[in-house]
Amino acid sequence: MEVIFVKPITVKGIHYFASFYFRFHQNQTATGKGMDEKIRALGNLLEKKDDKCRRRKRELECGTATHTETLVTTLRCLSQAPRLPSLDWGAIIRRCMRYEDQVAELLPPSSALRKGIVREECLKFSLAHANQFDQLLIFLDELSDISRFRTLGLNLQSCLLTHLAGLMKVFSNARVEKLFNDMKIYMSSFYLDQLLYNYEKHLLCIACWKGLYQCIDEANLNSLECIAHIEDFMVVLFTMLPTLSSSTNKEVDEVQSAKEWSEAIRCLSKARQTWLLNFLQISCEDLVPKDQKLFEVLKKMKAKANLIRNGSLPMSELGKMKTLMLNLKSQDVWDVLVEVVAALQIAEGNVKRQWVVDAVEISCVSVHPSTAIQFLALLSSCFSKYMPLLILDPQNVLNNLPVTLNSLLSTSAWSSIAESVASRLFALTEHIYLATQTPNVDGTHSSQPIDESEIDAATSLLHVTHNTCVSLKDFLPFGEQLRLANMNIIT
Repeated sequence: MEVIFVKPITVKGIHYFASFYFRFHQNQTATGKGMDEKIRALGNLLEKKDDKCRRRKRELECGTATHTETLVTTLRCLSQAPRLPSLDWGAIIRRCMRYEDQVAELLPPSSALRKGIVREECLKFSLAHANQFDQLLIFLDELSDISRFRTLGLNLQSCLLTHLAGLMKVFSNARVEKLFNDMKIYMSSFYLDQLLYNYEKHLLCIACWKGLYQCIDEANLNSLECIAHIEDFMVVLFTMLPTLSSSTNKEVDEVQSAKEWSEAIRCLSKARQTWLLNFLQISCEDLVPKDQKLFEVLKKMKAKANLIRNGSLPMSELGKMKTLMLNLKSQDVWDVLVEVVAALQIAEGNVKRQWVVDAVEISCVSVHPSTAIQFLALLSSCFSKYMPLLILDPQNVLNNLPVTLNSLLSTSAWSSIAESVASRLFALTEHIYLATQTPNVDGTHSSQPIDESEIDAATSLLHVTHNTCVSLKDFLPFGEQLRLANMNIIT
């Protein structure tokens, strides 16, 4: 087999460079000229002409792995150098990029090097020294152009997106604007590509969020134009955040979805609060069942709860979506309920108590009472002593309501709302009880209607609320206790 590739620097050579580089920083009397001469020598090694070699396959693979490791280490070291000698670094880096193509398939399976590592190091090296050499700036400009970007491997695309902040530092304002516009266009088309696996989509989206986090962290906050580009890109990425898992490999998809959400919240936490509040604003008009808009609303609710939990938004913002949230179907909003309860863990005691009272009140007037009761069950579970023993499964949490709510209201800190909660819960029980009885002659029930989707679950919900009222009977007035006892609940 005959293979042509760039003759690499020897391991001895790179060890020599590393020892010199660190000695230079330790020795304050070393001159810049001496350092330039040493780095120039390493650069010349990278520029050496191609060399033909014939070896047996096994020897070739082992040699290729060693040479590739040396090249990667060299690029990493040179990326840390404060300055470089005047060489044609653009040509050197392009040659290293081609070297990756030549040896990628020759690396043995046992090699610790992953495919694409050389190109990633070339990118990082170029970012580190693009301000010093126009050839490297041109290289980055070509690489990030959308027509070229589409042809890059997934790992290199991910690496480039992760280093958006580095590109912002070396590009002009006009080029930065084009960069963000190109990336928004590409990510939108990439997300809609049905031929791609969810894992690939998650990978690039995670890289984008990481890159934007660094952009916000390092951007000049006085540059509103720059911040506007970042915020516009975040809006595009937010629409791509996963809702329900649709992958055939549920476990992998859930892990990657969690990572994507984590990076998104981390990035949004750095954004301007005024922009966040405006972007995450929700209205009743947005709550259209079975509509794509509903999923966007649910994501905004989930994001807002997470941002309140980490202190990026005030706790008062949580109350603004209370009524909207508890009037949605429980199967649609369960994940949001969990996040809201998690956010309420850091709230003051009077705020927690008010949420419990409001949840019961809303359940009495909502066409989706099961949502409010599930939320009440979540609150009771998380605020009570049973929290470590409970599993966040909707049905299990609901079935535990008679125990958890009674335990919670029996404590001195919660006794002030015990009678109010018990009385309202009894009113809900009567409401559901009447709704499940035989309809009137005209086909209507003698109570406020419940959504059709709730009818099938109304019987099981009635059992839960009835059992809960029985456990709270000591907090009910005598008249309500009698009516509770007279209810004919079929078990």
